[in-house]
Amino acid sequence: MKNTALLWCVAFSAYAFSSFAAHSQTLEAKLISISPALSVNGTFNGGSTTANYTSGVNNFVNLSDSLIEFDAFCVEPTAFISVNQTLTYQVSDLSHLTNADKVARLVGGFLGSSKTAADAAAVQWAIWEVTSDAGNPHNLSNGKVQVSSANLSTQTLGNKYLANINNFTKANITYLTNSKYQNMVAFTPIPEPTTLGLAALSCFTLLRRRR
Repeated sequence: MKNTALLWCVAFSAYAFSSFAAHSQTLEAKLISISPALSVNGTFNGGSTTANYTSGVNNFVNLSDSLIEFDAFCVEPTAFISVNQTLTYQVSDLSHLTNADKVARLVGGFLGSSKTAADAAAVQWAIWEVTSDAGNPHNLSNGKVQVSSANLSTQTLGNKYLANINNFTKANITYLTNSKYQNMVAFTPIPEPTTLGLAALSCFTLLRRRR
């Protein structure tokens, strides 16, 4: 049993350090689907133009890390991305994300919900509101970012998420940026580089004590 535990520890340490290297620099990922999601009509310019947007959880496969799948919300609605598109993302500091604390709380609100398509769409628009509209208090009924009355249920639920934002527990999010395509906040299962490093360090400490 001891040898098995040590072998597992060595393997995890190697994985942790390789993941640390990948996550502290770039990550290659492929968007495989958007689910759960709804098609929602809205605007990002105060109503000058409206369109239907697939709104919900973006499902990726991490091509840089053993094809592990992870989920993310978009934080840059005016950029574009297509299903089956492969992108190289930079893992960026959350200090560069507008209202990162609010985004983390909205993601936490979604994770604590039933995670339906309605929740996913509402949270996605709420995230777009806090990252793209300077209005305060935030809401999806007016201002730069709006959900049209054609999707009143999404607008209403999104506003409920925004009104209760301080009641949600912040989720651990990873900010992924790309100069040409949509920036994302991943929330599972990309661990923070610091967490990986500490896990690897713990394993090496255990090995040293065993010896």
